Amino acid sequence: MNRYIRQMTLPEMGLNGQESLRNACIVMVGAGGLGSVALPYLAAAGIGNITIIDHDTVDLHNLHRQTIFRMDQIGMNKALCAKAYLEALNPDITCFAITEKLSSDNANDIFTEGTHTHTAANFDLILDGSDNFETKALLNTLSIQTQTPLITASVNQWGGQIGVFEGYRSDKPCYQCLFPDFPTDAKNCNEAGILGTSAGIIGMMQAHIALTYATEIKEYNDKNYLTYNLKTMRSEFISCHKDPSCPHCNHDAIKPNIPKKDNTMPAMISIDQLNDTDTIIIDVRNPDELIADPLNNSQITHTPINIPLPEFISRMDELPEGKRLAFICAGNIRSRQAADYLAAKGYDNVCILDKFSL
Repeated sequence: MNRYIRQMTLPEMGLNGQESLRNACIVMVGAGGLGSVALPYLAAAGIGNITIIDHDTVDLHNLHRQTIFRMDQIGMNKALCAKAYLEALNPDITCFAITEKLSSDNANDIFTEGTHTHTAANFDLILDGSDNFETKALLNTLSIQTQTPLITASVNQWGGQIGVFEGYRSDKPCYQCLFPDFPTDAKNCNEAGILGTSAGIIGMMQAHIALTYATEIKEYNDKNYLTYNLKTMRSEFISCHKDPSCPHCNHDAIKPNIPKKDNTMPAMISIDQLNDTDTIIIDVRNPDELIADPLNNSQITHTPINIPLPEFISRMDELPEGKRLAFICAGNIRSRQAADYLAAKGYDNVCILDKFSL
């Protein structure tokens, strides 16, 4: 897990957040202007299971904005090319490519039955990178039926929009609460034109929002629709509310809001509070740090166990049973992440040994 160490260092991320990404199963509908930007960041971050749906092929006019594709791939299917790109970028993840056009005929097979031969069932997130309202309406229906958050985006000329919709919840709107009637005069990128960086910025934001949802780090629940004008460099958050008369999400099969479990945070102790012969110190620093700064203190009676944080999940079976575990690192950040991770897993006898008390 060394490849993720920089994002795992974020206090909000840690081991719990990284494991959430590894266990996440998402579907991206469209590997074009939005998908080709969002997908590499999702794969690089460690999203464990990614399904890509796109029937289109790479064309020369795509290459100014869909930068994961190459000249020698012109004429090849975008989903297959994107799959190959992501697997080369991060061999630890699993990718599926569906080369059919998503429609009402195959949607049930892919999203609800889990019988499609090139996908996994039970998606955690639906990402919409499509360029037509017919597909967006279908994804909205699938989001409600499968009770899966829908992160939809669109881009055109100098701007774009991103929205998060959870219409299956009693207090959250669906996509068609905001757009009950789709415009009939909307133009796609072929007709209206687009600057490549516009697609890049909106696609990047779509990936960013997906990562915050997958890790439950999001802090913008009351504002669920974001618009960008990238010519004037202005953006606006819009609060969209559930329409009680919406025929798409106003039904009884609504998923209740389940509060997040409140885990007790492990305590931090000083070296003077370590006077417990049943306490084992787990040092989550890297080996080179141990050599440069060894733990030399007469109050440490048991030899600490060194499990660097990036290796922690894979080496949890090395943790002693029936002992209090005191985690330590260079600055109380990685040790906090390891202790919090165990607490979330149900361990109740863990703490952080304050490095600055030695």
